[in-house]
Amino acid sequence: MLLLGLDLETGGEFNAASSRNFIIEIGMVLWDTDFAQPVDLYSVLIDNETPVSAEAAEYTGITDALLKRHGSKPDIRVINPVKDLMNRADYIVAHNGRDFDRPLLEAFFTQMSHKMPVKPWLDTLYDIDYPRNCKSRNLTYLAGFHGILNSFPHRAVTDVLTMLTILSRYDLSEIIANANHPRLVVKAEVGFSDRDKAKAKRFSWESAGKGTGKYAKSWVRIIREDQLDALKQECDFPIQILERLKPASG
Repeated sequence: MLLLGLDLETGGEFNAASSRNFIIEIGMVLWDTDFAQPVDLYSVLIDNETPVSAEAAEYTGITDALLKRHGSKPDIRVINPVKDLMNRADYIVAHNGRDFDRPLLEAFFTQMSHKMPVKPWLDTLYDIDYPRNCKSRNLTYLAGFHGILNSFPHRAVTDVLTMLTILSRYDLSEIIANANHPRLVVKAEVGFSDRDKAKAKRFSWESAGKGTGKYAKSWVRIIREDQLDALKQECDFPIQILERLKPASG
């Protein structure tokens, strides 16, 4: 089976809505699961002639000067190899792809007057059942937890190689099955004094200025529907379902 690992680096402010963000790097790795090896790679810096935010430059190391010297213009010469690799793959794989990479890439295709190939997606943030003692789903943490060294964290193609190496440690059939489960946005019903309980169970505080503010001033977490009962048993506080989402694969 061929998996296409995908990662995007962006130049907008952190937590900016997709409409106010822009891609500055695309990294893609075609991975043959029979060999657990990369078989084709594509990496490109993109110069949108839009200033990279200070925090994005600090996070990725991708600066305006780097893009001016080595960046490609966002045109057909970028779109064509991306489309080719997507068409060759059986699944697209990303870390938080449904909420981050996928909408940004779809918007990029639309801007270029192209349609993104329709493929099922796998999401290593939600679809892998990591061990209980794995306390974070941050990719840098996951790399360390699995004993993997990523020499260039927050650069697209090296993050993809890290992600796919982690994925190769797990049962792919279970990951695919997990990707077909609907997802839930759940809220921890805790007060200010109990906020650490929510944090310990990987709920995140959504402030009014973060992202869309859809779940403003709430401790929220996105889980698969099949994980709800287990999470309720783990938590000593009530949980409320705020929204039902489509499976990550769809």
